[in-house]
Amino acid sequence: MFDNVIEAMVDAVLVVDVEGRITLTNTATHQITGYTAEQLKTLPIAKLLVDDSSGLRTIVRKRIEDGDVLRREKSWLLTSNGERIPVSVTGSPVLDAQGGLQGIVLVARDIRELRQLLLDKEEEIKRRCHAEAELRALNASIEAKLDETRGSLLLAERRATLGTLAGGVGHELRNIAQIQVAAVDELAAAIAANEDVAALAKQILPDLERVAEHITAHGQRLMQLARPGPDHVQPLDLNQVIRDVIAMLRGAGKLSRVELTCELSTEPILVTVNRMRIEQILVNLVINAVDAIGSSTGKITIDVRPSVDGKRAVCEVHDTGSGIPEDQLENIFHPFFTTKPEDKGTGLGLPVAREIVTTYGGTLTASSEVGKGTSFVFDLPR
Repeated sequence: MFDNVIEAMVDAVLVVDVEGRITLTNTATHQITGYTAEQLKTLPIAKLLVDDSSGLRTIVRKRIEDGDVLRREKSWLLTSNGERIPVSVTGSPVLDAQGGLQGIVLVARDIRELRQLLLDKEEEIKRRCHAEAELRALNASIEAKLDETRGSLLLAERRATLGTLAGGVGHELRNIAQIQVAAVDELAAAIAANEDVAALAKQILPDLERVAEHITAHGQRLMQLARPGPDHVQPLDLNQVIRDVIAMLRGAGKLSRVELTCELSTEPILVTVNRMRIEQILVNLVINAVDAIGSSTGKITIDVRPSVDGKRAVCEVHDTGSGIPEDQLENIFHPFFTTKPEDKGTGLGLPVAREIVTTYGGTLTASSEVGKGTSFVFDLPR
């Protein structure tokens, strides 16, 4: 009965006596090792089954004599041609009626397939780790290129805004220069006539100082818009930023055709932002409103208020212009999409404005009704 049981097993089964001699094996043992049953009986178990650590020596035998079941996961069967086959070994004692050790039953399971599966799994893990590392590097590269592209778009739109303002500023500076030229001509005439120019100089010097201040202010503003610069943020009163932007646009002659009303908050609306970037948003929205009104009479309203919960600053720019059709409204924040003629719009202003607002944790939305006007609303954390 016992012989039939071990013969039916697919694992190698070896029965050894207390001297380590092999007394019984099954067919699976012969198939795995390449030895016949007669050859195996001439081999000591130590020549057939080895263990890299302690083998089946004193400690192992003592454990089995005590009735323990031995389990070894890292053992080897030596085949007839010298091949080492990795096996998992279980050893159980064979005891007589008095409990004395008569022998050991060893079951050795061939784990080559399992080991190969584990090796394949390790290789797959390595490949995946390598692929993930490459993907992370690729994502980092893409993100760096996206940041570079965002910066380029921001600079391109800033320079487009600069170009829009430059013509108006040039006209304004020409008018201012006329004051300076007239003052210089008057002084030159007085000097040519040998007149006392001291009183005349005192009279016209304040005018010349105002001219110089005006020219300097325009030049600095244009340089600030043109310079990309780092994104240095600081707490700013949104009310004051809007006042300054409106003064700049008025000085550039961009608001001459429209009625502009500012409904500013009675309290400071502080936001932590880069001033030039927020000015760029406001310039873009107000000039868009002026263009929407066109040559007709219209009104622009800038409304600044805290949000209902007081945690955000809200700014709305509303115009009474022609409005934007519904099928175009959803596209206005897409890069290079514009409702303006090709020579008047880049299609970058609104996408860049939204990108700036989003960078600071805010949102920029639009609503419009054809024939009645358009509203742009952005909010920023306070």
